[in-house]
Amino acid sequence: MNINKNSARSTLFQIVLFLIFTAVLLFVFKGKVATLYSSGEINLIGIVLNGLIILLFLLGMFRMVITLLRYVNEHQTLQRLVVYLQEDMADPVARLSSNALSVQRYQAVHWINKQGAAVNQGALAATLNANESARLTLIRFVHSILILAGVFGTVVSLSLALVGASSLLSSPEGAKEMGVIIGGMSSALSTTMSAIVCFIIFAYFYMRLNDSRVQLLSGIEDATTLYMLPKISHSEESLIRHVANLTIALNKSAESIAKVEGDFIEAGAQLQKAINDLHEGVNNTSMTEVIALIREGFRLPPAAEESNLEPVEVTKKRGFRL
Repeated sequence: MNINKNSARSTLFQIVLFLIFTAVLLFVFKGKVATLYSSGEINLIGIVLNGLIILLFLLGMFRMVITLLRYVNEHQTLQRLVVYLQEDMADPVARLSSNALSVQRYQAVHWINKQGAAVNQGALAATLNANESARLTLIRFVHSILILAGVFGTVVSLSLALVGASSLLSSPEGAKEMGVIIGGMSSALSTTMSAIVCFIIFAYFYMRLNDSRVQLLSGIEDATTLYMLPKISHSEESLIRHVANLTIALNKSAESIAKVEGDFIEAGAQLQKAINDLHEGVNNTSMTEVIALIREGFRLPPAAEESNLEPVEVTKKRGFRL
């Protein structure tokens, strides 16, 4: 899975280290750098050409840093969305930015599912890749034109040097033209060096940017495959698997019911045994003992006392417990 991989943050860290390293080098070798870029009679043209190359380089790097920062935020949003999906939240995108690519993918998948259509993940991935490629137009332009700008500066400088050479051949006093030739050759060298160095640095960070983009898009596709589609799509195989899981659950429930039924049968047998024991105890007790217990319980007089009384008096004694 590429969800936990995030090279955008490390690329930004490398850019910061590169800027610090470049600043230190310029400070240490500032005299030699100034001499290299300001020597010759046509130093103004050399400065303009080198300034154009450096301006293109800085413009591309600035755009690259902005894109990397956006990729860092996109990756963090993707990780949070995956956590919410794993927790089965009712609305996992409620607390996320609606402009995030992963959130837009989640909403697109659920919108297609609501329409009753099958989700074509390949089409969604191609569309997302095309949209992200369109965002890198300026960076690709700088990457393609940077080395050509160096070539252009070299050609212009050499052309000026050739003009000085032709003037030298046609004039007996060629000290001034010699300075033009030397200045043109120096500008050609400086523009070539600037273009090569800037192109090498920019090409490295451009490849790192592409790696970050690929990792982000791969993470979105992994999240779609593993966490979004299984919750809404139901193929023939998934339905069969779901029915199999239900069958296993029903079998476990039937086993539990059979166990409970056995417990009830055992409890009924024990209750029947207790009733039988009670009947046997009652049968083993004589009627006289039962009558004596009843008299004692209701506080009735003995039978000998009642035999000497009239029926009305017996009834009164029994009714008033005399």
